[in-house]
This record gives sequence, structure tokens and C-alpha cells, in this order.
Amino acid sequence: MLQDFHPISTKLITSRGTTANIRKHKVTGDYFDTSLEEKEVAFSKFLPEGSSCSKQSVFLRNWTLGEIITSIASEGLHIRTLEEIPNQSSDEFDKGIPKTFSITAEKM
Repeated sequence: MLQDFHPISTKLITSRGTTANIRKHKVTGDYFDTSLEEKEVAFSKFLPEGSSCSKQSVFLRNWTLGEIITSIASEGLHIRTLEEIPNQSSDEFDKGIPKTFSITAEKM
């Protein structure tokens, strides 16, 4: 079982605003970009201030949905389901844009 943010929302679309009335989306990314981005470690906001880990960074590559599915299948796993899920926090936010996805697979 794999659940993650949908590549459309991580690679292609930039969103601004926090409510449905002012939320704006713009296609700013390149869905097929394979470059690495330097980011703060995901858990850094939970570390005590001044911690030696708090300033560490990681290199992140965002994958396309095709790359994810192909990598699962190439390991001999049979994909049972692929579900693309909209924003679950509101019927109005991000309408029509996949926010996350879930894949279930099993070894053949």
C-alpha cells in the first residue's frame, strides 16, 4: 500500500490562498522535470530550536505517476488499485485537482 501526494499537485500546480474564495491555482511547473531540489528535512519543525539537525537539508526529486507505477510493476508487483483522491478537507478547495493518490499492489 502506498499513499502520497499526487504528482499533479507537487510537480505542476502552484496554489496561493487559504480559503475557497481566494484560492488560486497556476500551472507553473514542468511535470517531466527530473531535477533534484534541496529542501529542509521534513521533521525539522519538530526539533528543538538550535538542534544540530534543524538546519540539515535533503535532496528531493518529484516523480511522475507513470514512474511510480512502472517502478512498482518492475518489482514483480501486481497493481490492484490506483485511486486518485481530491482534497478531502473541503468540497470547494482544489475542486477537480487530484491532491493525493493510493496504490495497492501484491507480489505475483
